[in-house]
Amino acid sequence: MKSPTLRLTGISKTFGAVHALRGVNLDLARGEIHAILGENGAGKSTLLRIMAGVEFLDAGSMQLSGQRYFPRSPRDARVAGVCVVHQEPAIAEHRTVADNINLGCEISSFGIVDRTGQLLKARQALEAIGAGMIVDPASPASALTAGTRQLVEIARAFVMRPSVLLLDEPTSSLGRIEADQLWDAVRLLAKSGVAVALVSHRLDEVRRVANRATILRDGAVVESGELAMLDDDALVRAMSGRSSKQQVARKHCTIGKVCFQDGPFQIHAGEIVGVGGLVGSGRSRWLRELALKSGAARVSEDRRSEGFAQSLSIAENLTLPILGRMGRWGIVLASQQTEVTKKWTETLSVKCTSPWQRIGDLSGGNQQKVAIARALEQGTALILVDEPTRGIDVSAKSAIHHILRRTADDGHSIVVVSSDTKELLALCDRIGVMWRGSLGNVKPTSEWTEHSIVDTALRGASAESAA
Repeated sequence: MKSPTLRLTGISKTFGAVHALRGVNLDLARGEIHAILGENGAGKSTLLRIMAGVEFLDAGSMQLSGQRYFPRSPRDARVAGVCVVHQEPAIAEHRTVADNINLGCEISSFGIVDRTGQLLKARQALEAIGAGMIVDPASPASALTAGTRQLVEIARAFVMRPSVLLLDEPTSSLGRIEADQLWDAVRLLAKSGVAVALVSHRLDEVRRVANRATILRDGAVVESGELAMLDDDALVRAMSGRSSKQQVARKHCTIGKVCFQDGPFQIHAGEIVGVGGLVGSGRSRWLRELALKSGAARVSEDRRSEGFAQSLSIAENLTLPILGRMGRWGIVLASQQTEVTKKWTETLSVKCTSPWQRIGDLSGGNQQKVAIARALEQGTALILVDEPTRGIDVSAKSAIHHILRRTADDGHSIVVVSSDTKELLALCDRIGVMWRGSLGNVKPTSEWTEHSIVDTALRGASAESAA
């Protein structure tokens, strides 16, 4: 292995009684893409946050280019050349996209910001990651979707010209086309000598881009080495202690009467309908409007901005829409909130200390499980789920798919928006693809392939008619 740009030795971190990291050793070399793998709650994001100066280590040491490295803030890390792209992007919504991309490296003269220069630099960064046609740098950041927020965060890191780039689920809201464009840019950065650390639950993606892998379980390293020496089953076994489970296509189900109809779109009782499409195609906006029209429970793709009250507990967030059922005579009973929350945290294997732990302290994947649980607990006839397994590990993905299928079998109707074509094909009874704000023909899953979904996302109705 090449000499490491960033070396971590014996890194440990605790949050109260929870041991997030236990003596972790990690080397990131120049020019390599190093995958950090593990189930939700294994400590991956905590490790990245320590490297990025967001969290302080309790024990251990770090060296950057042979020198002691102890960032006391994200700014310290950026100045040293370590940039991070978080799973939940931090965006200044009152500023433009260009302003957000240039945060921390503004172009100015005598205290006056060069708006034209910043716009040009932002446009170049977006084009470098293949997002030049997707994101307008002059537009307000408040108009960004979760997927385009991720692209802006990545462009911001590129502008900083880092020596170390930390990526936490960078493609969780991106489709295959956008993800491929992103990885082309990351590979170019690696070839230029940047050391890249990647946290991702998408093993197929990891296989395509990473050279080595370090696997965490319960905060400790259980495996590290060349990816070519480990097959997928070995990776999953190291992460979870169990063998991998392949995604199995949904079996034939009994479809009931029409549950909801909006123009040409309709969904039947007991049916799961999937919606694909590129980032910016209008999938999430369409789902949000569908929720307003139908009164359905909805799981947002944006946990931080509209998914949860981060300062409240798991129990408070999970039961917020159903407080009327959590007691009597207008008094909410904590015991009932605890009972419902325990049911779901056990069913979906949410890693937490108690139902009353602050939800903001959970990993992104565990927050996603709580979001799914909240929608299912509402018990509406129609349930809308935007990116159901975003940031979810392989075993949890299987559990969530099982829950959604079982919910449909019980007579509920489910609409799933997903950037993962394999997920759509495995989970859904029918699939439609969004193109430029319009949903195309919703057809049986048997009439779709990964290629045809991607082709329709790119070309719309012309691709469907040619199929």
